[in-house]
Amino acid sequence: MTQPSIPAIAFEALIKELQERPLAENRYRISAGIGRSQAFGIVNRRSLPADYSRQCWLRPKLYKLLLDFAAQYVKIPWTSITVNQNYQAAKHRDKGNVGDSFLVAFGSYTGGELELLEGDLEGKYNIQHTPLVLDFSKTYHQVLPFQGERYSLVFYTIKNIPEGIPPCSIKEEDGKYVFYRGSEPMSAKRKKKPETNQEMTFSRTTGSIWVRFD
Repeated sequence: MTQPSIPAIAFEALIKELQERPLAENRYRISAGIGRSQAFGIVNRRSLPADYSRQCWLRPKLYKLLLDFAAQYVKIPWTSITVNQNYQAAKHRDKGNVGDSFLVAFGSYTGGELELLEGDLEGKYNIQHTPLVLDFSKTYHQVLPFQGERYSLVFYTIKNIPEGIPPCSIKEEDGKYVFYRGSEPMSAKRKKKPETNQEMTFSRTTGSIWVRFD
């Protein structure tokens, strides 16, 4: 269902960051559409258990902006975020997700409506600053052609999240943002083996990725 519109000013910091540092192309999404697309938060990792995306520590400032945006505007539980930059998604279902997703577009563009191709809500939707909350794992959808600079955010929950993933945080140190997986800082310069903590369990919740239950 459509949600209340979000003021344009809420997207200004995100646009500035993405214009200064465009997203890298995602080679794994080439068949799903055209453009730049990257995932943040908890992601599936092919033959490995789900864990934090490397984009979280490669782009900690962007991830911090996404977390700040979510804290104010995203009112559904979520574990993961996909950021799209001039990405025209082809017809697909989000088969790796479960439950509702929050989808919103922004930028200076024309066209680019989201088209739902089945179900009671079948039709074309202008999601520019106007979020749509829907279970996209059950509905084929696509992005129609557009002109200009189009960005979009998708907040969602992935399937089969393993236990023991520690909560994350982003801290500003010496004028730079640093991503922490639990108590461990993650660096773009050197890969580190993630810490394990099987004594903790966490659950997704509105406004935060993980909350500890003692």
